[in-house]
Amino acid sequence: MVSFPPLNPLVTPFVALVPFALFVHGLDGDAEGRRAAVRGSLLFGLVYFGLLLYWILVALIWFTKLAILAYVATIVALMGFSALFGWMLHRAVHLWRVPLWLALPVTWTSIEWLRAHLPGSLAFPWLGLGTSLTGYPELVGIAEIVGARGVTFWLALANGVVAVLVLRLRMRRPWAGVAAALALVLALPMGWGVWRAHTLVMRPVGKVGVVQPNIREELKLDQVAVLDSTRAALHRLLPPLASDSLSLVVMPEVVMPVWLPSQEPTSAGAMMVLNRYARQLNAPILFGALGFSLDGRGGYVPYNSAFLMRPGGLADWEYDKHYLVPMVERVPLIPAKWLTGLQYFGKYGVGKGWPLAYVDGTAYGVLICYESSYPQGSRRFRQEGADVLLNITNDAWYGREPWWARTSALWQHPAHMVMRAIENRVGVARAANTGISMFIDPIGRIHDATPLFQEATRVDTVYTTDVRTLYTRYGDVLGDGSALAALLLVLASWWSARGTRALDRSAEHN
Repeated sequence: MVSFPPLNPLVTPFVALVPFALFVHGLDGDAEGRRAAVRGSLLFGLVYFGLLLYWILVALIWFTKLAILAYVATIVALMGFSALFGWMLHRAVHLWRVPLWLALPVTWTSIEWLRAHLPGSLAFPWLGLGTSLTGYPELVGIAEIVGARGVTFWLALANGVVAVLVLRLRMRRPWAGVAAALALVLALPMGWGVWRAHTLVMRPVGKVGVVQPNIREELKLDQVAVLDSTRAALHRLLPPLASDSLSLVVMPEVVMPVWLPSQEPTSAGAMMVLNRYARQLNAPILFGALGFSLDGRGGYVPYNSAFLMRPGGLADWEYDKHYLVPMVERVPLIPAKWLTGLQYFGKYGVGKGWPLAYVDGTAYGVLICYESSYPQGSRRFRQEGADVLLNITNDAWYGREPWWARTSALWQHPAHMVMRAIENRVGVARAANTGISMFIDPIGRIHDATPLFQEATRVDTVYTTDVRTLYTRYGDVLGDGSALAALLLVLASWWSARGTRALDRSAEHN
């Protein structure tokens, strides 16, 4: 937990895995050693994920006691991934004699890849190890080559080399070569990133305003109060932007909790308000609302969506969220039709296509809330031609205004967009209901961040690049490679165990 936002110490990500690596290396290579590795990794997972994701309980307990169950279930599931990591690391080191410095990054990265690629809303890519260095964007410039999981591989590799160095020192064996290797492992990627940050050519694409209305979550759960509060906040925040000659105004996720497109009075009234502001600002307004489609059975499928209000009216453009929050937006493994007794909860539809919003010749790709943690979404938008990424979100779930009621998720969440900017060398504008709203340049540097739990607007020129990075073009090569290597390791272990059992049966028969 210490390695991640908001603390972001520079040293800890490079050594945090060393104690566990030394623990596994020191175990016996027999079955008891494997069991000890699994027990140790279960404890490791309990501490690691339990502290990292404590906010699931602290933030959501205000709304439902089911937060306890959600927290426990999440941690138990992630402990399973941790146990698999420990088992694979032990097999790699003791059975297949893979060097510790290589076994650690391959197994750790493969597990991170696995939990990010489970089907549907079972996937949970939140806060991979590489994200721990987003406080130092110039140092992780290699993400444009290898992606966020490539940065994870690099950090785990550094941990593995440090572990080997510790072992050499313990055994009083020559260590100068390992120390030199560690220096290269650290210096080459960092040096390249710093050089890239100073040579990357950026270009301005437009002046964008982000709006932070600061509507408390308890109000957003009240369909009447939220519209009144939102209209009042927009009345205070939007008119002063008229003098800024904006290209685009960006508002948060479901800032207007109405169904679109619809002629229902509440929806029509909300659109009249936004259209009036779009004309007053002489700029389109991109905002979050609720989309829907008919299901052919007399019902409808709800979507968490983004829309674009032009000065002349609602544009014929809609983006429906692809990656849904587990349980809240989509209950894993359960068909949505089974949840007919629950209004909206757990049965949102999955969006299709990757439509770009075009404004004055600039193409914008939209990521809604939790989608920022999925590298493949931003990569797909960039492949489709996006010049800028927009992240609209409601992080009011993650805490409240008093300092003691705020959780680390308020800083963890936007850190993902820093990595998305670096991976694709693209500019980012982020509009969050209660903060943190911000701009991120293609180097990954944050600009004009808002304070938490305050009404605010920010206006800045968004920059992008014409670079199509290696990551954008070829994807998560190191992550995919690690997953393949781990799969081969598991299959080899299974085949070896099967052969051993066959020999034992043959010996008994003879």
